[in-house]
Amino acid sequence: MPLIRIEVCDFKSYRGHQTIGPFTNFTSVIGPNGAGKSNLMDAISFVLGVKSAQLRSSQLKDLVYRGRRLANGTQTQEGAEEDEEDEGEGEGTAKKAWVMAVFKDENRASEYKLNKKVVTYSTYNAALVSHNILVKAKNFLVFQGDVEAVASQSPRELSRLIEQISGSLELSAEYEKAKEEQDKATENATFNFTKRRGIAGEIKQYKEQKTEAERFEGLCEERDELILKRILLKLYHIEDAIETNTHVINGKNKELVGLRQEQAKHDSALEAARSEQAKARAGVMQKEKQIKKAEKAADAKKPELAASEAQITHATRKIENAQKNLNDIAKNEETLRKKVDSLKKELIVVQREADKAQEEQRKASRHNVALSEDSLAQYQALKSNASMQAVDERQALETLAREEKTANRTFVQLTERSQTFEEKKKTRSEDLQGQLERKAELETKLAGLQSELASAKQELENQQAERAKIAKLEAEIDEKLQKIFHELLQAGVDKVESEREARLKETLANLQRIFPGVRGRVVDLCKPIQRKYEIAVSVILGRNIDAIVVDEEKTAIDCIEYMRNQRAGQATFIPLDTIQAKPVNDKFRSFAKGARLAVDVVQYEPAIERAIHHACGNALVCDTMDVARFVCYEKGQEVKAVTLEGTVIHKSGLITGGKSTHNNNKKWDEKDIQGLIRGRDSLQAQRLELAKQKPKAKSDENIISEISRLEATITVARDDLTACKLRVTGLKEELKHVDRELKSLSPQLKQATATHSALKTRIDGLTQTINAAEDAIFAAFCRKIGVTNIREYEERQLKIAQEESQARLRFDTQIARLTHQCDFEEEGLRGIADRSERLQTIISTERANLAKYQQHKSAKEAEIASSLEVIEGLKEELAGLQQALEEKTKAVEQVKKTTSKAGKVLDQALKEIATAVSQMASQLILLAWDADTGTMISKNDEIEKLALDRSSIYRKCRLEEIKLPLTEGNLKNVPMEENLREEVTMDVDEDEDATQRPKAVADYGIEVDFDSVDDDDREKDPAEAVADLDKDIAKISSEIERMAPNMKAMERLDDVEAKLAQTEKEADKARKDSKEARDRYNDVKKRRCDLFNKAYNHISDRIDQVYKDLTKGKAAPMGGVAYLSLEDNEEPYNGGIKYHAMPPMKRFRDMEQLSGGEKTVAALALLFAIHSYQPAPFFVLDEVDAALDNTNVAKVANYIRTHASDNFQFVVISLKNSLYERGNSLVGIYRDQDVNSSRTLTLDLTQYDD
Repeated sequence: MPLIRIEVCDFKSYRGHQTIGPFTNFTSVIGPNGAGKSNLMDAISFVLGVKSAQLRSSQLKDLVYRGRRLANGTQTQEGAEEDEEDEGEGEGTAKKAWVMAVFKDENRASEYKLNKKVVTYSTYNAALVSHNILVKAKNFLVFQGDVEAVASQSPRELSRLIEQISGSLELSAEYEKAKEEQDKATENATFNFTKRRGIAGEIKQYKEQKTEAERFEGLCEERDELILKRILLKLYHIEDAIETNTHVINGKNKELVGLRQEQAKHDSALEAARSEQAKARAGVMQKEKQIKKAEKAADAKKPELAASEAQITHATRKIENAQKNLNDIAKNEETLRKKVDSLKKELIVVQREADKAQEEQRKASRHNVALSEDSLAQYQALKSNASMQAVDERQALETLAREEKTANRTFVQLTERSQTFEEKKKTRSEDLQGQLERKAELETKLAGLQSELASAKQELENQQAERAKIAKLEAEIDEKLQKIFHELLQAGVDKVESEREARLKETLANLQRIFPGVRGRVVDLCKPIQRKYEIAVSVILGRNIDAIVVDEEKTAIDCIEYMRNQRAGQATFIPLDTIQAKPVNDKFRSFAKGARLAVDVVQYEPAIERAIHHACGNALVCDTMDVARFVCYEKGQEVKAVTLEGTVIHKSGLITGGKSTHNNNKKWDEKDIQGLIRGRDSLQAQRLELAKQKPKAKSDENIISEISRLEATITVARDDLTACKLRVTGLKEELKHVDRELKSLSPQLKQATATHSALKTRIDGLTQTINAAEDAIFAAFCRKIGVTNIREYEERQLKIAQEESQARLRFDTQIARLTHQCDFEEEGLRGIADRSERLQTIISTERANLAKYQQHKSAKEAEIASSLEVIEGLKEELAGLQQALEEKTKAVEQVKKTTSKAGKVLDQALKEIATAVSQMASQLILLAWDADTGTMISKNDEIEKLALDRSSIYRKCRLEEIKLPLTEGNLKNVPMEENLREEVTMDVDEDEDATQRPKAVADYGIEVDFDSVDDDDREKDPAEAVADLDKDIAKISSEIERMAPNMKAMERLDDVEAKLAQTEKEADKARKDSKEARDRYNDVKKRRCDLFNKAYNHISDRIDQVYKDLTKGKAAPMGGVAYLSLEDNEEPYNGGIKYHAMPPMKRFRDMEQLSGGEKTVAALALLFAIHSYQPAPFFVLDEVDAALDNTNVAKVANYIRTHASDNFQFVVISLKNSLYERGNSLVGIYRDQDVNSSRTLTLDLTQYDD
């Protein structure tokens, strides 16, 4: 069914009704971008049933041509509605297909027409499938840009594509359903099989329980016979013992009267001696307290004494330092004062010389020549005439004068610089010497300060080390004291506990002597098999840990009565014959790892097994809390679980914690307590002595302040020394500089001197010439005024004026200097006076403080000495009291010895009486010794005890319905009340000599028939006979308790057998259902695998050849290699399919690493291979050659041209001439701008074939 043409009407860019085609075996669609080539692809897809969402449109109305509406804006809504008509070709009849788009505002939909008839989508799709056109798989077209995606898809996506091509995907739902049914059927069959096996196990278990129940009943009957035999034997011996005791009591009481009276006297003497000892001990303790109080008061005064000593030392040091500074200031003051006096004297001398010089100047001025006005006028005229003479010489003289002046200035400057440097050198030398002296002084001072600082630090370190040592010793003593205080506190508690334990043990010993059936406490009769179980077992036993185990209920009642009479406290009793002990559930023995029955971790005698089972029950000992939670919470077992740490999970689910303290058997006595007290006192005394030795904090503060002062002084001195060294260095450098300057000035000064001398010589020559001219003019005038020449007159007048001015300036400067220096030194003297006054004040104050401190120290020393004298006196008194206490103690010990001897005599007598009575009572213990009262238990108590035993046996027989053989009376006459004293007929008062008469007891009119008691049992030792019977009974009881039979096993056995029959029927049905479901599943699986494998095998065989055809060329005539591989060979559709393509002349690489062109070729090979399986009649490709070069495009074109036929039609959209020129026909698509629509042209290329 080749594609002939496509007719579209208002579809996307195609306006109106247009026909595209005809299409030949190999048709190429060409045209510019945007002309509508891809819209043709969409038209083909749409007419073949592809959804509009996959056609580059978000909704159906986007497929309708819209350019017409824009051109005709007045179009009505009805006119906008369009019909869609899709016409495919029927089997051998259809030649064309129609595409019609319909747009409705209210309802947007599409309809399908087949041979111009409207059909459903399923019918339409079925018609396409019949021609191998698979819409879902899209095996007839490749959209633009999908080529590389085909090659790069995942193995699972490729597997799903082949499923769609093969049709196996349609069986997916049926396959999943069949698999689910098979799994359910298999699970049901397995469940029924397990259920049947469990029921069979129950049947076997119930059969075993039936046999065990029958054996249990036989053992119970045998045990009841032994119990009756034991009761008759005990009653026989009780009757015999009561009769024998009644005859013996009177003769034995008289033997104890004298011994008891003597014992009472000794006890009174001992009490008096102990009273005296207590008084002496109280006196010693009171005196010790006084001594400790006095020592404490004396120790409290010692810190004040140490503080006073430290203050005295500090004040003394301050006075010494102040006195030293004062002496230094006095020396400086004397030096300054001498200097001031010298300056003042020098100032007076300078003022006198100034006055004298001024007077001489006045006298000299009187002798000078004075000119009259006429002479002065003549002098001026002559001077004017003289200036006109020797003009050249005068000008030369002026020039030389200027030069001389310059040379003189240079000479003066150099001379002054030389003098300045000389003076500076001298001054700096003096300064350097002074700085060197100061440096040596500072170094000496710094060394002294450092030595003082080291001494102070060493003293501080010594005190701190001493304090640390004392603190360490105090810490050790405090730790020991704390331990002793704790032990003393514990001793008080443990002492009470130990006394209670002692009384309980003593009472228990008395009970064991009096009553033969008393075995002891539970804690003494059992023991954990390992130490780690001790806490857990203690918690499980709980209040039963101190319970007393007895053989019979009567023994327990007798013990209670005895303890009541003796006021011996309270106790719990566990009678072995009547105690109710639940059988141990054996399932808990291996119920969980880390959990054990409490009875299995306890060691005990077999005879007390019932008591241990009663106390422990089914309680479990668990290694951890997790195990306990697992048993009680996760498994839901109502059982008491206890961890090794003592945490308990009760049956109700509550959690508590705790542990037993029965193993706290530490003993304390008076001697240990006294030793602890002495140790405490010794440690406290040591601590007090350490407190005395500890350096005081104030002393440390003084040393620290002194160290701070010394460090500050050292810092200042070090800074001064550093500055002094810097100044010394600077002075030395400056002296070197001065020497260098003087050395450089020396030649300059010589040259300046020579120059100046030469100028002076020339000036002198010119001056003589000028002077000769002037002398000629002034000759007459000079004779007139009486001078040799006129120059003498001029020089005299000028010299006088200059000398007067210089002398006045020199003296004024010197006077001012001396005045300022004298004022400065006087200011220093006033400062020294102020410092001296302050130091005097400090010395006076510290001397006053020193006297006060010494007075305070003397007072404290006197107080301490007085306290020590008082302590010595108290110690002497204490020694006397201790000696008296020792004497009292010796007296008490002596009385104790006497009392002990008397007690031993009485004990011996009681033992003899007890032995005699025991023998008469046929091995029944009738006597007991009360260690507290020293009296013998009355024989009437033994008679009463035996009567109570008999009543207890009667009551037990009545309660347990034991058929006791009687010759007379009835067990109903025995009272069941708890008041045991009412069972005795009457009480008998003691005689004045502490003896008793035989007590009458009630027998309730009962006479037992002892005929069944063998003569051998009557003559046999009663304790041994009863023990043998107890052993047999315990053995049978233990066996019975271990059995724990299920008495309803018979009833349950019938029910379980019926249940088994029903379960077998259900199991057979489940097996049958499972087989049917498995067959259905295998059938679907086979059909699905066959479809998939058929397609896969065809494609896998075809793809390599297709790839070779697409890739072979001159360089690689064999082409590339391509193949497929399955990930799951059993059920390939559940796994993926990997596609591998290796281009020619290249190594193997993953598909992702291939280039775009290589991926395109590989994808085309895969598409052509897939298309070869049930091929569609035509194949539409949209620009699949976009990523290919010309060579590969030509290869693809050759492949298409080669395989195009009437049965395999290619429609290719392409822009490359190397491809479309190989086609049989061309369809050109262009854009008609006038009508705003896509238009088509066709060209048959076969007419151009060679």
